[in-house]
Amino acid sequence: MAAAEAAADDLKTETISVSVTRQSDGHKAYASGVVTVAAGAEATSSAPVAGAAPTEDGPSPFELMDIRVGKIVEAWEHPDSEKLWCEKIDVGEEEPREIASGLRAYYGTVEEMTGRRVLVVCNLKAAKLAGFASAGMVLCASTEDRSTVAFVEPPEGSEPGERILCEGADPVAPAGANAVKKKKLMEKTAADLRSVDTVATYRGVPLVTAAGKCLSPTVSAGTIN
Repeated sequence: MAAAEAAADDLKTETISVSVTRQSDGHKAYASGVVTVAAGAEATSSAPVAGAAPTEDGPSPFELMDIRVGKIVEAWEHPDSEKLWCEKIDVGEEEPREIASGLRAYYGTVEEMTGRRVLVVCNLKAAKLAGFASAGMVLCASTEDRSTVAFVEPPEGSEPGERILCEGADPVAPAGANAVKKKKLMEKTAADLRSVDTVATYRGVPLVTAAGKCLSPTVSAGTIN
């Protein structure tokens, strides 16, 4: 027992705190933990500190999404669905994309849709919605009770086709549509998209174009999908 007590006297505990900032988007994680070391030795550990957020190897899910500025050039009511708008959206390609959005409960007229600049997810696999082939998805912010659902808007001066980035980040090549589906990249991205004081953010970092921050003017706090 004496030997055990002596050994215990030679040990000490130290509390360490860690702050990590990811260079790609400025996201910060904080953690602290307790380690036991021999008296006089430096505290070292190869194990992760308890509570630390997992780190990613390579680009984040958001960085792999091809999200662009779009302009709705035409909109019409889906003939077989009371929920859907059908739209032609200019995303900087030779021809506008046809996309369906379940927004008729929130935007009631063609005039409210046509001419709007929006954020469009362009690397999703095409899907049929009530028989309409939809080649993308428009991002909207919503309040917790979904009483308000509204387009996330790029700043004035943004041009169709311009890529949406996290503030301070450089663009990386987007994933292909098959990879987006297989790895659930859109679902992972949406889990960290938020409207904060009307600013669209990913993990707390504003979404931007060269002209400034993307906003959800009528949703000060909520989710984005």
